[in-house]
Amino acid sequence: MSKEEKNALSLLKGAYNLSTPDDNRKYYEGFAPFYDSVFVKDLGYTYPSVVANLLVEKIKIDGPICDIGCGTGLVASKIKEKSPNAVIDGVDISRDMIKISREKDIYRNLIELNLEDSLDPLLKNYLAVVSAGTFTHGHLGPKALSHLVSHFNSSTNFVIGINFDHYYSKGFEEKFKQLIESNIIGSFELSEVKVYSKDNKDLNIKNSKACVCLFSKI
Repeated sequence: MSKEEKNALSLLKGAYNLSTPDDNRKYYEGFAPFYDSVFVKDLGYTYPSVVANLLVEKIKIDGPICDIGCGTGLVASKIKEKSPNAVIDGVDISRDMIKISREKDIYRNLIELNLEDSLDPLLKNYLAVVSAGTFTHGHLGPKALSHLVSHFNSSTNFVIGINFDHYYSKGFEEKFKQLIESNIIGSFELSEVKVYSKDNKDLNIKNSKACVCLFSKI
């Protein structure tokens, strides 16, 4: 394993220990400038590309998109490659990550927001809401997902990635069943995808897969 890959894995393990909003802000404060090179280059982080491709393949891009947990703009960049005229707003808890996104000039608006707080700063009338890497570890669980879905208008489409282990151990599977049975969401599809393109024995299998959930609000 190269020195770069070892450093990347060390930073990755730090992300798995985050548990509060302040933990996230502090962690990404120093990490933001290196995020793209560490995850995309050194670890072969293809998750944003996979999620973006699913959105573009499944949904006709004829309205604005909200990128939840936008980070440094990896998902939006991939959407723009497939659909150059897409209008995208980004939302993230980290001011430092948003700063990197702003430099890429791919978003219409960028909003600093904790998803457990009021979502009033967000518009409600998006064509689609997309997220890769937000529901992974830390403080955001099924309750935050329900909070997010409830904010947007009916007919909003969602493409939400959730860490594979997190999906089953934290109650997301049961939450989606409840949302479907309550006729809050419909057209539910689940795809199991790889998070990294590189095979690395030091990447625990729990952290190398994700469940991408596609659904619409009724």
